[in-house]
Amino acid sequence: MQNFEIAQKIREIRDRISELREEEDILNLKVQNKIRDVEATRERRDQLNLQVRELSSKPREILEKRKEAWENISGTNDERRRIFREMQPYLQRIGELRKIRDSYNAASRGTMERLLANLASTRQDLLASDLSLKNELYMFDFLFELRDRLLVKLEADKVHKEIIRVKEEDLARYNQFLAEIEGRIGDMKNLSHEGLMNAKEIWSRRDEVRELSQKEHRAFLDGQKEISLLRKKWYDKRREIQGHYREIDQWNAEFKKSPNERRQSDISRKQAEAVEKFKRGEKLSLEELSLVVESGQMK
Repeated sequence: MQNFEIAQKIREIRDRISELREEEDILNLKVQNKIRDVEATRERRDQLNLQVRELSSKPREILEKRKEAWENISGTNDERRRIFREMQPYLQRIGELRKIRDSYNAASRGTMERLLANLASTRQDLLASDLSLKNELYMFDFLFELRDRLLVKLEADKVHKEIIRVKEEDLARYNQFLAEIEGRIGDMKNLSHEGLMNAKEIWSRRDEVRELSQKEHRAFLDGQKEISLLRKKWYDKRREIQGHYREIDQWNAEFKKSPNERRQSDISRKQAEAVEKFKRGEKLSLEELSLVVESGQMK
């Protein structure tokens, strides 16, 4: 190979190196841009994970307060049961008085207004009517019966008033306590329900944020893979450039060789190229086939 041919080869290699350096620079820029994108993705993911942890802790606090509320409700129920126990003698008394009142009412067989009207009417009949002795005796008996029924009715009313007194005086304070307790229990149940609803809303929000975090994490992993691929391409370009520099050194060494040494180098080089084509399964010329046979690589 002549000197001008060697020089032409070196120029071609240097041109290829320039192209590879441009490609290398582009790949390096892509790597840096992708690293920034992946870092931004990682920060978003970490921020979302922090929100997930915060949102996960809030329901625990709410449920703990809800547990305390139900413990308070249980304690309040115990207080309510205690009040009911204290009320039992009065309630039992009312039950007994009602039985007495009802028996009196059954015996009086009528309301106070009706009995008074019958009494007045019977008295008027005795005074104004001309009755036979038999009828007059009957009317007197009926008059005394009405008197007795009125007395029984008065006793029934007296018992009824006692029932009202027990309710309004003895049981009133208990009823007030019970109303206050029921109000407190209702308030605590409402707070407990509101807490549960808040916890469910937070859980729902947490799941939404977690899904976003997982999406960012997948993007982060995909970005890392892309960076690895870009770096591999960059390293391949770098190795190819280094290989071309070695080629330049080899061609520069050709300048110092004698014509016979150059011919032998040409043959060795062509033989190596033919062997590589043979290994790749490419079609060979007759000259290349002879070189492969001479190399002993054809088996």
